[in-house]
Order: sequence, then structure tokens, then C-alpha cells
Amino acid sequence: MSARSDRITEAYLAGCEAPDGPLRHARASLELSETKRLSWPRLLPRPIFVDEAEYRAFGRDLVTIYELVTGLPQRMYGGDFDRFRTALGIDDRHAALMCRLLGEGPPPLYGRADVYFDGSAFKLLEYNIGSALGGLDMVGTLPKAYLKVPSVAEFAAEHGLGFLDMGSDLAEALRGAGKTIGAGEPVVAILEGPGGMARYGHQRRAIAELLAENEIDCLVGEIGDLKFRHGKPHLHGTGVDVVLRYYGLEEMLEQPDCDELLEPVFRAHEAGQVVVWTPTNVFSNKGTLAMLSEFAELFTVDERAVIERVLPWCRMLGRPGAGPDTRRIEDCVARKDQLVFKPAGLYGGQGVVIGQEVDAATWRETLEAGSRAGSLVQEIVPPNVETVIDPETGERSEWYALWAAFMTPSGLSGGGIRAIPPGGTTVITMINNANVRNTCLFTC
Repeated sequence: MSARSDRITEAYLAGCEAPDGPLRHARASLELSETKRLSWPRLLPRPIFVDEAEYRAFGRDLVTIYELVTGLPQRMYGGDFDRFRTALGIDDRHAALMCRLLGEGPPPLYGRADVYFDGSAFKLLEYNIGSALGGLDMVGTLPKAYLKVPSVAEFAAEHGLGFLDMGSDLAEALRGAGKTIGAGEPVVAILEGPGGMARYGHQRRAIAELLAENEIDCLVGEIGDLKFRHGKPHLHGTGVDVVLRYYGLEEMLEQPDCDELLEPVFRAHEAGQVVVWTPTNVFSNKGTLAMLSEFAELFTVDERAVIERVLPWCRMLGRPGAGPDTRRIEDCVARKDQLVFKPAGLYGGQGVVIGQEVDAATWRETLEAGSRAGSLVQEIVPPNVETVIDPETGERSEWYALWAAFMTPSGLSGGGIRAIPPGGTTVITMINNANVRNTCLFTC
């Protein structure tokens, strides 16, 4: 991190030292709606600071990585999408649904990059290219809430702090999507899968609040709540122009009526009666990053420089139907403490195994099983730590920080942090780790 951001961090921590220091208790002073409090139940006691020039430069690299990933079918397979998805281990059933709305060109730039700062540079761990992005409701909204706290507002003014406003960038992206079908001010529907609102409803409603703050008319529901009138989807009686898709492919495939739920939405998109944002998540497959890493010679000098700058070494371990790659498995066994194993098509930390956190037998079993199921190995990137002062006790503690960089068609649009205290697993996911805390970023 830059010397400037380090100085600002130390200044903020100094303001948290005194038991009655207003910065120390800023989190407790946040004015948040009940919806947002339910969406962000576990907040780190302070925001994180990042050098804006450094962060935006990394954002430009993320745009390049997106362009390279979405260009892989052409670059590596002569435009043969079937060969591309087969190399990633995507079967016919998944591919048919993933690619139904893909169209001729790449999907719009929209996603979340999960990133570590290794002490000298940002390193890309995963690139979630697609619409079902966790955490975006916090980006932009939480900094605004912090700036309403007088002590934080004074600190921000003194140190020239700002933030990237994901809400306004997303609103503009959705307006642009609506214009492609002639919608002036679009009605946006945030759609979960069947039963999804029971588990994630507070988070989806928080996104709706974010969009409403940016003057977007937004509805929330499940895909099964849609009614179709002359082919156009309606939710709660209102016609929908843009669908912000939060129904995941795997959860839809578990439904006996999967095709009956998806087909009317597909047809409405194809007929120009609604825009599904975004139409596919095929490029979120983690194997795409392994392809960039392994076949860097296919790219230009400038493109290779970006790959080498931001992407850790990673390789595909295998794909469904293929036999074990014995040589690669043995290499990974020898490098156990340097590698992390990831299933190529899962998300939310599912199936991730850190080599140094398991014994040798478990690591070998994981690699051998993964080589048949579509997976990759990636060089471990050591995360940076962020110091936090407990508002109640005044004790200092260090937390591993996983950065989230959110991207829209305008480029880098915001960021957030998920953090965890050292001592347990370093897989930082909100799904199954109660120790994880969230916070926002301020730029300096």
C-alpha cells in the first residue's frame, strides 16, 4: 500500500486510541436502514483506505483481464465456443443454459474481482463475471453513511478522502440496458431463484434501496413470481424492463421445473421485451484465469505484462471425463504449501482447499478427485493485514483483508473488504464463516 494510505490509516487508528474518541465509535453512529442493517450484520469497526491512483491503475488492468477472458474463445479456439467450454469442463446441459443469451459478442463488463494485496501489488484471485454479485449493496452506501458521522466527515475533509460510487455507476448501466429495448427510465427487477428470498431477501432489498437512491424504479422477487403478458414479464403487477439476475444456474438446475421457469425469460430477452443483466456467467469459470496464466504466449507484450502483473500462477488440474494428470498432480504434491485448490465452476469458497491447511494425504486425495471433476490449482498469495481497534476494549488486532473490486461498463466502480482474524482457515467467505467482517473503502 502507498505511504499516503498507510499514514492515513495510522492517523485514523490514533483517533481510535482514546476510550471516548469519536472515531473509535463511528460504526455505532452509522445511520442505516433496517434493511441495510440486516444485510450487513457483521461490520469491521473501521473503513479501509486505499491510494486512488494505485487502485484505479489496478482497475484498468482488470478491464484488460476481462477483455482477455471474454476473448478466449476466439483467441484460443478460433471462435469455436463448444471447444472452449469443453476445455473448461462445462457439460452440454450447463452450456445450453449459460450460452442461450450470450449473443455474438462478449457480455457487458460487470463483475467483482476478489483480490489480495500482497504487500507490493494487488493480485487477482477470482473474477466473478456476471450479475449475482454479493456485497455491491455496501459499496458506495456505507461510505455515505460514514460521512454522515461528524468525526468521520471531519477526518475525511482533513485527509482528502473520497469513494467510488457503485450505486450511480450501476444505475447508469441498467439505464443503458433499458435503452436497448426502448425503455426511457427502466423498471428493474432483482430476481432470486425459488426460495432465495427466504435466505437472501434482506440483501436483495438492500440492493433495491441502493438503486432507489439513484432514482431507479426497482422491484424484488423470485423468478417464479413473474407473470407474462403477451410475452413481457411482470412482477407484482408491474412490467419489467431489466432483470438483475440473482438466480444461480446450479440452484435452477435443482428445480424440477427449471426449464419452465427459465424459458419465458429467455424468450422475452430474445424478443426485446426485457434485458437480462447479465445474460451469462460462463466467463466466471475459474479455469479461464488458468488459461491466461498457462498460455500467456498467445497474447501481446502489453497483455502479457498485465497478466504477469496481476495474476498469480495457476493451472487447470483436469476436467470431467479426463484421466488424472499424474505429472501435474505430483508437481502439486511437491508444492503443497504454496498452492490452493479450487473447483472451476463453484463459488462462495465451496470446495476450496488451502494446501498448507491440510495433511499430505488429504491434499493428494483432493488433487486426484479434482483432476476428474474440473478444477485448478493456484499459487497462494499472502494477504495483507489491517489493524483494527476494538471499540469496547481498545485492544488492537490484525485481520486478513480480502478486497472486492466491482466493475461496471464504466470500469472500476467501487470496492469493499471482507476480513477475518488470523488463526483459522484463510478461506474468506460470508457463506460459512461467522468470523468474517465487512467494511468499505475510502480513496485518498
